[in-house]
Amino acid sequence: MSRIHPAGTLTALLMVLVFFVGCGSVERKVELDKQYTVQPGTKVVVGSVKNQTGQSFDIDVEKLLADALGETLKKRNLQWTGDTAPKLELTAEIVEYKKGDAFKRWIMPGWGSTVLIVRGSVNDAENRRVGSVDVKRSVDAGGGYTVGAWKSIFQDVADDIVTKLEEQLK
Repeated sequence: MSRIHPAGTLTALLMVLVFFVGCGSVERKVELDKQYTVQPGTKVVVGSVKNQTGQSFDIDVEKLLADALGETLKKRNLQWTGDTAPKLELTAEIVEYKKGDAFKRWIMPGWGSTVLIVRGSVNDAENRRVGSVDVKRSVDAGGGYTVGAWKSIFQDVADDIVTKLEEQLK
């Protein structure tokens, strides 16, 4: 009869958790200027989204972020649709993107990280800068659960930006 050592059971459990759960970091700062007064009912339109990394990717990073921002604004009823509501324009620059690799993250946390850093501005209807965006998100550890982080990180960053912007609009 064989017995499983408690330490072995704990090690196996930890390996399973690391495989299915991802860990990373989030930094998000979206602020409107203190002197800017938000008008009631203000909505947001997605302006230009640019890849400023100096790299080319096998995916359209600009479209992924622009689409994610638009979907999140629409879901939160903050998307400007051309009506008479006051509007702000959100522009974004992707300043760093690393696609990462879930298998590498599983082998050694930190290796194969997926990273997305976005900076941008919030402009009023006269195209005056009235706010700033600075968001960083990474997936640094995990395995199976983090497969596809190369794509889902765009939605996560869009959620971060819109959540913080929504707080500012209230």
